[in-house]
Amino acid sequence: MLHNELEKLFGRQTVDMAGEVDPSKIDAPSVQQAVGALLLLRGRPEEQARFVQTMPGQDAAVLCRWLADPAFWKQVGEVKQH
Repeated sequence: MLHNELEKLFGRQTVDMAGEVDPSKIDAPSVQQAVGALLLLRGRPEEQARFVQTMPGQDAAVLCRWLADPAFWKQVGEVKQH
């Protein structure tokens, strides 16, 4: 079910890209800002979709992975330098 919702929000290509995201190359504070912005739009799926569509592809893929994979949060949190 989550996968379907992510595909609806991000699109299949972005969901596929999300699986390839390298945690060592993530700017965690930037992702946290994007997550916060997306959460502010909770309950407004059209606005969430517009927000995601304005993001560069790689950034959207990172946000998608962040939302889809709780273990990814831990991996990103363990990165000490970029």
